[in-house]
Amino acid sequence: MVLHRPSRLFGLSLLLQLGQGKADTVAVPSCPKDTEPVANDLQSFSIEFSYFPDFTGKKSHPNEFSRTLLGNLKDITGVAPVIRVGGTTQDRAEYHPSQKEPIRNIFENPDDDQPIKTDFGPGFFESYEVLGDFPYIHGLNFNLSLAQETSSTIAMCKLMNTKNLHLYELGNEINMEPTRYRPANYSMADYIREWNYKSTAIAAAYKKACGGPFPGMMAPSFILPSFDLADSTPWTIEGIYANGYDKNNLTREICAHQYMQENRPPQLPPATRLQRILMNHTNIVESLGPHIQRAKNLEYLDHPYVLGEMNSIANQGRDGESNVFGDALWLVDFSLWAAEHNIKRLNFHQGTSYRYASWQPILNKGIAPTTKPPYYGQIMVAMALGRSENMRIRNIPLSGHNEAAYALFDNSRLSKLVVLNMEAFNSTSGADSRSSQEYKFKVLGGSKSANVQRLIAPGSDVEKNVTFGGISYDYELEKGNAVVVDDMEETVEIEDGVLSITVPDSSAVLLTLD
Repeated sequence: MVLHRPSRLFGLSLLLQLGQGKADTVAVPSCPKDTEPVANDLQSFSIEFSYFPDFTGKKSHPNEFSRTLLGNLKDITGVAPVIRVGGTTQDRAEYHPSQKEPIRNIFENPDDDQPIKTDFGPGFFESYEVLGDFPYIHGLNFNLSLAQETSSTIAMCKLMNTKNLHLYELGNEINMEPTRYRPANYSMADYIREWNYKSTAIAAAYKKACGGPFPGMMAPSFILPSFDLADSTPWTIEGIYANGYDKNNLTREICAHQYMQENRPPQLPPATRLQRILMNHTNIVESLGPHIQRAKNLEYLDHPYVLGEMNSIANQGRDGESNVFGDALWLVDFSLWAAEHNIKRLNFHQGTSYRYASWQPILNKGIAPTTKPPYYGQIMVAMALGRSENMRIRNIPLSGHNEAAYALFDNSRLSKLVVLNMEAFNSTSGADSRSSQEYKFKVLGGSKSANVQRLIAPGSDVEKNVTFGGISYDYELEKGNAVVVDDMEETVEIEDGVLSITVPDSSAVLLTLD
Protein backbone atom coordinates (compact mmCIF):
# COMPACT_ATOMS: atom_id res chain seq x y z
CA MET A 1 0.00 0.00 0.00
CA VAL A 2 1.32 3.43 -0.98
CA LEU A 3 -0.17 6.45 0.77
CA HIS A 4 0.04 10.09 -0.27
CA ARG A 5 1.09 13.00 1.92
CA PRO A 6 1.79 16.67 1.08
CA SER A 7 5.27 17.33 -0.25
CA ARG A 8 7.91 18.22 2.31
CA LEU A 9 10.83 18.27 -0.13
CA PHE A 10 12.93 21.30 -0.85
CA GLY A 11 12.60 22.83 -4.33
CA LEU A 12 14.21 20.19 -6.49
CA SER A 13 13.56 21.97 -9.78
CA LEU A 14 15.34 25.05 -8.47
CA LEU A 15 18.12 22.91 -7.03
CA LEU A 16 18.83 21.34 -10.41
CA GLN A 17 19.46 24.78 -11.91
CA LEU A 18 22.10 25.85 -9.39
CA GLY A 19 25.86 25.60 -9.84
CA GLN A 20 25.68 22.98 -12.55
CA GLY A 21 28.95 21.36 -13.62
CA LYS A 22 29.27 20.09 -17.18
CA ALA A 23 30.67 16.74 -18.26
CA ASP A 24 31.74 15.01 -21.44
CA THR A 25 29.62 12.22 -22.86
CA VAL A 26 30.60 8.81 -21.49
CA ALA A 27 29.93 5.63 -23.45
CA VAL A 28 28.00 2.98 -21.55
CA PRO A 29 29.99 -0.28 -21.77
CA SER A 30 28.42 -3.48 -23.05
CA CYS A 31 26.86 -6.19 -20.90
CA PRO A 32 29.52 -8.16 -19.01
CA LYS A 33 30.04 -11.72 -20.23
CA ASP A 34 32.05 -13.08 -17.30
CA THR A 35 29.68 -12.41 -14.40
CA GLU A 36 26.67 -14.25 -13.06
CA PRO A 37 23.25 -12.61 -12.58
CA VAL A 38 22.89 -10.67 -9.34
CA ALA A 39 20.87 -12.48 -6.67
CA ASN A 40 17.61 -10.77 -5.73
CA ASP A 41 18.43 -11.20 -2.03
CA LEU A 42 21.64 -9.18 -2.37
CA GLN A 43 20.25 -6.74 0.22
CA SER A 44 20.00 -8.96 3.29
CA PHE A 45 20.53 -8.55 7.02
CA SER A 46 22.50 -9.71 10.01
CA ILE A 47 20.90 -9.05 13.40
CA GLU A 48 22.87 -9.06 16.66
CA PHE A 49 21.99 -12.24 18.55
CA SER A 50 21.21 -10.44 21.80
CA TYR A 51 18.77 -8.04 20.10
CA PHE A 52 16.98 -10.40 17.74
CA PRO A 53 13.73 -10.44 19.80
CA ASP A 54 13.68 -6.62 19.72
CA PHE A 55 13.46 -6.74 15.94
CA THR A 56 10.84 -9.49 15.77
CA GLY A 57 8.63 -9.13 18.82
CA LYS A 58 6.49 -12.09 19.90
CA LYS A 59 3.67 -13.94 18.18
CA SER A 60 1.24 -12.16 20.50
CA HIS A 61 2.85 -8.77 19.81
CA PRO A 62 4.89 -8.89 16.59
CA ASN A 63 7.10 -5.98 15.66
CA GLU A 64 4.98 -4.70 12.78
CA PHE A 65 7.54 -2.01 11.96
CA SER A 66 10.25 -4.58 11.23
CA ARG A 67 7.77 -6.73 9.35
CA THR A 68 6.80 -3.78 7.15
CA LEU A 69 10.36 -2.69 6.34
CA LEU A 70 11.45 -6.22 5.48
CA GLY A 71 8.24 -6.73 3.53
CA ASN A 72 8.94 -3.62 1.44
CA LEU A 73 12.18 -5.15 0.19
CA LYS A 74 10.53 -8.52 -0.41
CA ASP A 75 7.74 -6.87 -2.40
CA ILE A 76 10.23 -5.02 -4.61
CA THR A 77 12.51 -7.96 -5.44
CA GLY A 78 10.08 -10.84 -5.06
CA VAL A 79 12.57 -12.60 -2.77
CA ALA A 80 12.84 -12.48 1.02
CA PRO A 81 16.09 -11.12 2.47
CA VAL A 82 18.25 -13.68 4.25
CA ILE A 83 18.52 -12.88 7.98
CA ARG A 84 21.59 -14.03 9.86
CA VAL A 85 21.24 -14.05 13.66
CA GLY A 86 24.69 -13.73 15.19
CA GLY A 87 27.53 -11.33 15.85
CA THR A 88 29.72 -10.71 18.87
CA THR A 89 27.01 -11.76 21.33
CA GLN A 90 26.58 -15.05 19.47
CA ASP A 91 29.79 -16.18 21.17
CA ARG A 92 28.51 -14.90 24.53
CA ALA A 93 25.13 -16.65 24.34
CA GLU A 94 24.11 -19.78 26.27
CA TYR A 95 20.95 -21.81 25.81
CA HIS A 96 19.01 -22.79 28.95
CA PRO A 97 16.09 -25.16 28.22
CA SER A 98 14.34 -24.29 31.50
CA GLN A 99 14.60 -20.49 31.14
CA LYS A 100 11.16 -18.87 30.95
CA GLU A 101 12.23 -15.55 29.41
CA PRO A 102 13.08 -15.65 25.70
CA ILE A 103 16.30 -13.76 26.38
CA ARG A 104 18.17 -12.27 29.30
CA ASN A 105 20.99 -9.81 28.57
CA ILE A 106 23.52 -8.91 31.25
CA PHE A 107 25.36 -5.60 30.84
CA GLU A 108 28.55 -4.53 32.55
CA ASN A 109 27.45 -0.89 32.15
CA PRO A 110 23.87 0.16 31.28
CA ASP A 111 25.02 2.35 28.39
CA ASP A 112 27.14 -0.33 26.70
CA ASP A 113 26.24 -1.22 23.14
CA GLN A 114 26.31 -4.95 23.86
CA PRO A 115 25.80 -7.26 26.85
CA ILE A 116 28.70 -9.22 28.28
CA LYS A 117 26.48 -12.29 28.58
CA THR A 118 23.27 -13.48 26.93
CA ASP A 119 21.09 -16.31 28.23
CA PHE A 120 18.26 -17.54 26.04
CA GLY A 121 15.50 -20.08 26.47
CA PRO A 122 13.04 -21.95 24.25
CA GLY A 123 10.99 -18.77 23.81
CA PHE A 124 13.87 -17.24 21.86
CA PHE A 125 13.11 -19.50 18.91
CA GLU A 126 9.62 -18.02 18.62
CA SER A 127 11.34 -14.99 17.10
CA TYR A 128 12.07 -17.06 13.99
CA GLU A 129 8.32 -17.53 13.42
CA VAL A 130 7.00 -14.01 14.00
CA LEU A 131 7.85 -12.00 10.89
CA GLY A 132 6.80 -14.53 8.28
CA ASP A 133 8.71 -16.71 5.86
CA PHE A 134 12.29 -15.47 5.86
CA PRO A 135 15.38 -17.68 5.50
CA TYR A 136 17.42 -17.56 8.71
CA ILE A 137 21.01 -18.37 9.62
CA HIS A 138 21.30 -19.34 13.29
CA GLY A 139 24.56 -18.51 15.04
CA LEU A 140 26.10 -21.05 17.43
CA ASN A 141 28.51 -20.14 20.23
CA PHE A 142 31.90 -21.62 19.32
CA ASN A 143 33.18 -21.15 22.88
CA LEU A 144 30.77 -23.58 24.55
CA SER A 145 31.13 -27.29 25.11
CA LEU A 146 29.99 -29.61 22.36
CA ALA A 147 27.03 -30.71 24.51
CA GLN A 148 25.84 -27.11 24.85
CA GLU A 149 26.25 -26.42 21.14
CA THR A 150 24.32 -29.51 20.09
CA SER A 151 21.57 -28.63 22.60
CA SER A 152 21.08 -25.27 20.89
CA THR A 153 21.22 -26.88 17.46
CA ILE A 154 18.54 -29.43 18.30
CA ALA A 155 16.32 -26.83 19.99
CA MET A 156 16.53 -24.73 16.85
CA CYS A 157 15.21 -27.45 14.56
CA LYS A 158 12.63 -28.68 17.08
CA LEU A 159 11.15 -25.29 17.98
CA MET A 160 10.97 -23.54 14.61
CA ASN A 161 9.73 -24.26 11.12
CA THR A 162 12.80 -25.83 9.56
CA LYS A 163 11.81 -24.65 6.08
CA ASN A 164 12.95 -21.21 7.28
CA LEU A 165 16.30 -22.54 8.54
CA HIS A 166 18.76 -21.61 5.82
CA LEU A 167 22.06 -22.49 7.52
CA TYR A 168 23.93 -22.63 10.81
CA GLU A 169 27.04 -20.63 11.67
CA LEU A 170 29.59 -21.88 14.19
CA GLY A 171 31.52 -19.00 15.74
CA ASN A 172 32.04 -15.34 14.96
CA GLU A 173 35.32 -13.68 13.96
CA ILE A 174 37.57 -15.98 15.98
CA ASN A 175 40.52 -14.94 13.83
CA MET A 176 40.34 -11.38 15.18
CA GLU A 177 41.41 -12.39 18.67
CA PRO A 178 41.76 -16.17 18.93
CA THR A 179 43.33 -16.16 22.40
CA ARG A 180 40.47 -14.24 24.05
CA TYR A 181 38.72 -17.54 24.79
CA ARG A 182 41.57 -19.96 24.04
CA PRO A 183 45.11 -20.65 25.35
CA ALA A 184 47.90 -18.29 24.35
CA ASN A 185 49.37 -20.85 21.96
CA TYR A 186 46.09 -21.53 20.13
CA SER A 187 46.95 -21.74 16.44
CA MET A 188 45.19 -21.85 13.11
CA ALA A 189 45.73 -25.62 13.06
CA ASP A 190 44.03 -25.88 16.46
CA TYR A 191 41.09 -23.90 15.11
CA ILE A 192 40.76 -26.18 12.08
CA ARG A 193 40.73 -29.30 14.29
CA GLU A 194 38.22 -27.83 16.75
CA TRP A 195 35.85 -26.53 14.07
CA ASN A 196 35.95 -29.81 12.14
CA TYR A 197 35.26 -31.85 15.27
CA LYS A 198 32.39 -29.69 16.50
CA SER A 199 30.74 -29.11 13.14
CA THR A 200 30.76 -32.83 12.36
CA ALA A 201 29.21 -33.67 15.73
CA ILE A 202 26.60 -30.93 15.35
CA ALA A 203 25.57 -32.23 11.93
CA ALA A 204 25.27 -35.77 13.28
CA ALA A 205 23.18 -34.61 16.25
CA TYR A 206 20.88 -32.68 13.93
CA LYS A 207 20.27 -35.67 11.67
CA LYS A 208 19.60 -37.97 14.64
CA ALA A 209 17.25 -35.64 16.51
CA CYS A 210 15.55 -33.73 13.71
CA GLY A 211 15.65 -36.01 10.70
CA GLY A 212 16.40 -34.99 7.17
CA PRO A 213 19.67 -33.68 5.78
CA PHE A 214 21.75 -31.18 7.74
CA PRO A 215 21.21 -27.73 6.15
CA GLY A 216 24.91 -26.85 6.25
CA MET A 217 27.15 -24.09 7.53
CA MET A 218 28.02 -20.55 6.60
CA ALA A 219 31.73 -20.38 7.40
CA PRO A 220 34.30 -19.41 8.56
CA SER A 221 32.97 -15.91 9.39
CA PHE A 222 36.42 -14.33 9.53
CA ILE A 223 36.87 -10.59 9.63
CA LEU A 224 39.73 -9.70 7.35
CA PRO A 225 42.56 -8.87 7.35
CA SER A 226 43.66 -10.37 10.63
CA PHE A 227 46.74 -12.07 12.04
CA ASP A 228 47.21 -15.09 14.27
CA LEU A 229 48.36 -13.81 17.66
CA ALA A 230 50.01 -17.13 18.49
CA ASP A 231 52.50 -17.63 15.67
CA SER A 232 52.21 -14.43 13.59
CA THR A 233 51.02 -16.45 10.59
CA PRO A 234 48.10 -14.89 8.75
CA TRP A 235 44.76 -16.57 9.28
CA THR A 236 43.24 -16.56 5.83
CA ILE A 237 40.22 -18.34 4.43
CA GLU A 238 42.42 -19.69 1.64
CA GLY A 239 44.85 -20.98 4.26
CA ILE A 240 42.37 -22.87 6.40
CA TYR A 241 40.74 -24.62 3.44
CA ALA A 242 44.16 -25.56 2.09
CA ASN A 243 44.99 -27.14 5.45
CA GLY A 244 42.00 -29.40 5.94
CA TYR A 245 39.21 -27.10 7.10
CA ASP A 246 35.72 -28.54 6.62
CA LYS A 247 36.93 -31.97 5.61
CA ASN A 248 33.33 -33.26 5.63
CA ASN A 249 32.11 -30.57 3.22
CA LEU A 250 29.49 -29.00 5.50
CA THR A 251 30.06 -25.48 4.18
CA ARG A 252 27.39 -24.11 1.85
CA GLU A 253 28.47 -20.46 1.81
CA ILE A 254 31.91 -18.94 2.31
CA CYS A 255 31.53 -16.02 4.68
CA ALA A 256 33.76 -13.07 5.46
CA HIS A 257 33.00 -9.90 7.40
CA GLN A 258 33.66 -6.36 6.20
CA TYR A 259 33.71 -2.85 7.66
CA MET A 260 35.13 0.30 6.07
CA GLN A 261 36.64 1.69 9.28
CA GLU A 262 36.03 1.51 13.03
CA ASN A 263 34.70 3.83 15.71
CA ARG A 264 37.72 4.05 17.95
CA PRO A 265 39.70 7.14 19.01
CA PRO A 266 41.74 8.91 17.91
CA GLN A 267 39.77 9.63 14.76
CA LEU A 268 38.99 12.46 12.41
CA PRO A 269 35.73 14.44 12.72
CA PRO A 270 32.66 12.58 11.40
CA ALA A 271 32.10 14.90 8.44
CA THR A 272 35.71 14.49 7.31
CA ARG A 273 35.62 10.70 7.50
CA LEU A 274 32.19 10.60 5.86
CA GLN A 275 33.73 12.05 2.69
CA ARG A 276 37.08 10.26 2.87
CA ILE A 277 35.91 6.81 3.94
CA LEU A 278 32.28 6.34 2.88
CA MET A 279 31.31 8.86 0.20
CA ASN A 280 34.37 7.93 -1.82
CA HIS A 281 34.18 5.49 -4.73
CA THR A 282 37.96 5.03 -4.84
CA ASN A 283 38.01 3.96 -1.21
CA ILE A 284 35.09 1.58 -1.75
CA VAL A 285 36.93 -0.10 -4.64
CA GLU A 286 40.09 -0.47 -2.56
CA SER A 287 38.17 -1.83 0.42
CA LEU A 288 36.39 -4.50 -1.60
CA GLY A 289 39.48 -5.46 -3.59
CA PRO A 290 40.72 -8.19 -1.20
CA HIS A 291 37.27 -9.78 -1.05
CA ILE A 292 36.96 -9.83 -4.82
CA GLN A 293 40.35 -11.51 -5.14
CA ARG A 294 39.56 -13.95 -2.33
CA ALA A 295 36.29 -14.94 -3.99
CA LYS A 296 38.25 -15.75 -7.15
CA ASN A 297 40.84 -17.72 -5.18
CA LEU A 298 38.11 -19.87 -3.62
CA GLU A 299 36.06 -20.53 -6.75
CA TYR A 300 37.34 -24.12 -6.77
CA LEU A 301 35.18 -24.82 -3.69
CA ASP A 302 32.05 -23.99 -5.70
CA HIS A 303 30.38 -22.08 -2.84
CA PRO A 304 28.88 -18.58 -2.96
CA TYR A 305 31.10 -15.90 -1.40
CA VAL A 306 29.04 -13.69 0.92
CA LEU A 307 29.69 -10.86 3.34
CA GLY A 308 27.71 -12.46 6.16
CA GLU A 309 28.20 -9.49 8.47
CA MET A 310 29.08 -6.07 7.19
CA ASN A 311 28.32 -2.39 7.48
CA SER A 312 30.00 0.99 7.31
CA ILE A 313 31.85 1.70 10.58
CA ALA A 314 32.76 -1.11 13.01
CA ASN A 315 31.89 -0.96 16.71
CA GLN A 316 28.23 -0.32 15.95
CA GLY A 317 28.83 2.78 13.86
CA ARG A 318 29.45 6.41 14.67
CA ASP A 319 27.08 9.36 15.07
CA GLY A 320 27.36 11.84 12.23
CA GLU A 321 29.03 9.29 10.00
CA SER A 322 27.05 6.07 9.77
CA ASN A 323 23.59 7.31 10.80
CA VAL A 324 23.32 10.10 8.23
CA PHE A 325 22.33 10.32 4.59
CA GLY A 326 25.90 10.06 3.31
CA ASP A 327 25.92 6.49 4.59
CA ALA A 328 22.98 5.66 2.30
CA LEU A 329 24.97 6.84 -0.71
CA TRP A 330 27.92 4.72 0.40
CA LEU A 331 25.61 1.72 0.72
CA VAL A 332 24.39 2.02 -2.87
CA ASP A 333 27.88 2.33 -4.36
CA PHE A 334 29.30 -0.44 -2.16
CA SER A 335 26.44 -2.80 -2.98
CA LEU A 336 26.60 -2.36 -6.73
CA TRP A 337 30.39 -2.66 -6.90
CA ALA A 338 30.27 -5.83 -4.79
CA ALA A 339 27.46 -7.33 -6.87
CA GLU A 340 29.26 -6.60 -10.13
CA HIS A 341 32.23 -8.60 -8.85
CA ASN A 342 30.29 -11.74 -7.89
CA ILE A 343 29.90 -11.18 -4.15
CA LYS A 344 26.58 -12.96 -3.79
CA ARG A 345 24.97 -11.44 -0.71
CA LEU A 346 25.44 -8.56 1.71
CA ASN A 347 24.11 -9.09 5.24
CA PHE A 348 24.00 -5.58 6.70
CA HIS A 349 24.46 -5.88 10.46
CA GLN A 350 21.76 -4.48 12.74
CA GLY A 351 21.31 -4.00 16.46
CA THR A 352 19.10 -2.06 18.83
CA SER A 353 20.40 1.53 19.06
CA TYR A 354 23.34 0.73 16.76
CA ARG A 355 24.43 3.87 14.95
CA TYR A 356 24.68 2.19 11.53
CA ALA A 357 21.36 0.33 11.75
CA SER A 358 18.82 0.65 8.96
CA TRP A 359 16.08 1.11 11.53
CA GLN A 360 15.54 1.36 15.29
CA PRO A 361 13.04 -1.42 16.12
CA ILE A 362 11.85 -0.35 19.59
CA LEU A 363 12.14 2.50 22.08
CA ASN A 364 15.58 2.07 23.66
CA LYS A 365 17.98 4.47 25.37
CA GLY A 366 15.61 7.32 24.59
CA ILE A 367 15.63 6.52 20.86
CA ALA A 368 12.16 5.90 19.45
CA PRO A 369 11.42 3.54 16.56
CA THR A 370 12.63 5.22 13.39
CA THR A 371 13.64 4.54 9.81
CA LYS A 372 17.28 5.50 9.29
CA PRO A 373 19.03 6.71 6.12
CA PRO A 374 20.76 3.40 5.25
CA TYR A 375 17.37 1.79 4.69
CA TYR A 376 16.72 4.17 1.80
CA GLY A 377 19.96 3.06 0.18
CA GLN A 378 18.76 -0.54 0.43
CA ILE A 379 15.44 0.41 -1.14
CA MET A 380 17.28 2.03 -4.07
CA VAL A 381 19.45 -1.04 -4.65
CA ALA A 382 16.40 -3.29 -4.46
CA MET A 383 14.57 -1.10 -6.98
CA ALA A 384 17.57 -1.18 -9.30
CA LEU A 385 17.63 -4.99 -9.26
CA GLY A 386 13.87 -5.44 -9.24
CA ARG A 387 12.46 -8.91 -9.82
CA SER A 388 14.64 -9.83 -12.76
CA GLU A 389 16.50 -13.12 -12.42
CA ASN A 390 18.99 -12.11 -15.11
CA MET A 391 20.23 -8.70 -14.02
CA ARG A 392 23.92 -8.01 -14.53
CA ILE A 393 25.87 -4.93 -13.50
CA ARG A 394 28.78 -3.09 -15.03
CA ASN A 395 30.52 -0.04 -13.66
CA ILE A 396 30.75 2.99 -15.94
CA PRO A 397 34.19 4.51 -15.23
CA LEU A 398 34.08 8.16 -14.17
CA SER A 399 37.03 10.42 -13.39
CA GLY A 400 36.18 11.63 -9.88
CA HIS A 401 36.84 9.94 -6.54
CA ASN A 402 33.42 10.99 -5.24
CA GLU A 403 31.21 9.86 -8.11
CA ALA A 404 30.13 6.54 -9.57
CA ALA A 405 27.84 5.18 -12.26
CA TYR A 406 26.55 1.72 -13.12
CA ALA A 407 24.75 0.13 -16.05
CA LEU A 408 22.27 -2.64 -15.30
CA PHE A 409 21.46 -5.18 -18.00
CA ASP A 410 18.33 -7.34 -17.96
CA ASN A 411 18.85 -10.37 -20.22
CA SER A 412 21.80 -8.52 -21.82
CA ARG A 413 19.63 -5.48 -22.65
CA LEU A 414 20.53 -2.15 -21.08
CA SER A 415 17.69 -1.60 -18.62
CA LYS A 416 18.77 0.92 -16.00
CA LEU A 417 21.49 3.35 -14.98
CA VAL A 418 22.53 4.37 -11.47
CA VAL A 419 24.47 7.59 -10.98
CA LEU A 420 25.90 8.80 -7.66
CA ASN A 421 27.26 12.27 -6.93
CA MET A 422 28.89 11.79 -3.53
CA GLU A 423 30.37 15.24 -3.16
CA ALA A 424 29.51 16.14 0.43
CA PHE A 425 26.93 18.86 1.00
CA ASN A 426 26.12 20.05 4.51
CA SER A 427 22.47 20.93 5.07
CA THR A 428 23.41 23.97 7.14
CA SER A 429 25.05 25.58 4.11
CA GLY A 430 21.67 26.49 2.60
CA ALA A 431 19.99 24.87 -0.40
CA ASP A 432 20.93 27.73 -2.73
CA SER A 433 24.62 26.85 -2.36
CA ARG A 434 24.19 23.22 -3.36
CA SER A 435 25.92 22.48 -6.65
CA SER A 436 24.93 19.87 -9.22
CA GLN A 437 26.80 17.81 -11.77
CA GLU A 438 25.55 17.05 -15.25
CA TYR A 439 26.24 13.55 -16.56
CA LYS A 440 25.89 12.47 -20.19
CA PHE A 441 25.83 8.85 -21.29
CA LYS A 442 25.87 7.38 -24.78
CA VAL A 443 23.36 4.54 -24.67
CA LEU A 444 22.61 1.88 -27.24
CA GLY A 445 19.38 0.01 -27.83
CA GLY A 446 16.94 2.54 -29.15
CA SER A 447 15.43 3.82 -25.91
CA LYS A 448 13.87 7.27 -26.25
CA SER A 449 13.40 8.27 -22.60
CA ALA A 450 14.06 7.24 -19.03
CA ASN A 451 12.08 7.45 -15.81
CA VAL A 452 13.94 9.23 -13.01
CA GLN A 453 13.91 8.24 -9.33
CA ARG A 454 16.10 10.24 -6.98
CA LEU A 455 17.67 9.29 -3.67
CA ILE A 456 17.90 12.64 -1.96
CA ALA A 457 17.86 14.52 1.36
CA PRO A 458 18.62 18.08 2.51
CA GLY A 459 22.29 17.13 2.89
CA SER A 460 24.77 14.34 3.50
CA ASP A 461 24.75 15.19 7.22
CA VAL A 462 21.03 14.72 7.94
CA GLU A 463 19.23 11.86 9.65
CA LYS A 464 15.71 12.78 8.48
CA ASN A 465 13.74 13.86 5.40
CA VAL A 466 15.23 11.22 3.13
CA THR A 467 13.22 10.05 0.12
CA PHE A 468 13.65 7.74 -2.82
CA GLY A 469 11.51 8.44 -5.86
CA GLY A 470 9.52 10.95 -3.82
CA ILE A 471 8.56 8.23 -1.32
CA SER A 472 9.19 8.19 2.42
CA TYR A 473 9.31 5.05 4.55
CA ASP A 474 9.55 6.94 7.83
CA TYR A 475 8.05 5.43 10.96
CA GLU A 476 6.58 8.79 11.90
CA LEU A 477 4.37 8.87 8.80
CA GLU A 478 2.94 5.38 8.38
CA LYS A 479 5.25 3.13 10.42
CA GLY A 480 7.45 2.15 7.49
CA ASN A 481 4.81 1.88 4.79
CA ALA A 482 5.53 3.74 1.57
CA VAL A 483 4.15 7.29 1.62
CA VAL A 484 4.32 9.55 -1.43
CA VAL A 485 5.51 12.99 -0.29
CA ASP A 486 6.35 14.27 -3.77
CA ASP A 487 4.25 12.84 -6.59
CA MET A 488 5.87 14.84 -9.39
CA GLU A 489 7.01 12.31 -11.98
CA GLU A 490 10.31 13.04 -13.71
CA THR A 491 11.48 11.77 -17.08
CA VAL A 492 14.41 12.64 -19.32
CA GLU A 493 14.54 12.37 -23.09
CA ILE A 494 17.30 10.46 -24.86
CA GLU A 495 18.39 12.54 -27.83
CA ASP A 496 20.59 11.04 -30.55
CA GLY A 497 21.42 8.19 -28.20
CA VAL A 498 22.63 10.53 -25.41
CA LEU A 499 21.01 10.56 -21.99
CA SER A 500 21.71 13.69 -19.94
CA ILE A 501 20.90 13.88 -16.22
CA THR A 502 21.67 16.46 -13.54
CA VAL A 503 22.52 15.13 -10.08
CA PRO A 504 22.85 17.46 -7.07
CA ASP A 505 25.79 17.00 -4.70
CA SER A 506 25.09 14.31 -2.10
CA SER A 507 22.41 12.51 -4.07
CA ALA A 508 21.88 9.63 -6.47
CA VAL A 509 19.54 8.76 -9.30
CA LEU A 510 18.06 5.58 -10.76
CA LEU A 511 17.19 5.85 -14.45
CA THR A 512 14.89 3.21 -15.94
CA LEU A 513 14.98 3.15 -19.73
CA ASP A 514 11.77 2.69 -21.72
